[in-house]
Amino acid sequence: MKESKHDRFQRVAEARVNKIIKMMRLLGNCSGPVYEYTDDQVAQIFNALQTELDNAKERFTRVQSGRKRFSLHEERIPVYRDYPHIELPLPDGTNLVAIAFQQGEYPAINLYWLPGEDSPEELIALAEYNPERRQEHSLCIGAYQSDQEDTTYYEPYMAERESNEGN
Repeated sequence: MKESKHDRFQRVAEARVNKIIKMMRLLGNCSGPVYEYTDDQVAQIFNALQTELDNAKERFTRVQSGRKRFSLHEERIPVYRDYPHIELPLPDGTNLVAIAFQQGEYPAINLYWLPGEDSPEELIALAEYNPERRQEHSLCIGAYQSDQEDTTYYEPYMAERESNEGN
């Protein structure tokens, strides 16, 4: 049976949150008497963590894939503005934008199509490295298609995913 998007999100999100919690507890161990640190160092650490937490939360609340209704009252924040990116103008006046996400253990590149200045960007493809998978399946490449609900994945990723569903 094919894993639903909801089930996949729940499985992946729970695993990643538990890893983050474990790492935060390990960071807390640095407050012990065997370490020496300044208030400024502690502030730098927690400012960096809070920035990343805010960025992750924002990704869940942004307008994505142009699915939200258009409104002149809301300021549209391009997804790529806060991340390293490259923009490629196309002959028809639209643009492609590639964004690099180097956060945590899962570096990724998302590819967006920008139809025009007043239109929201549309996520069209992704590539993510997942070291938890076997080496030959650790690169996940997916394409989004407006006429399909599910993401279309590169075959080696799907082959491992489908073989795991039978377990």
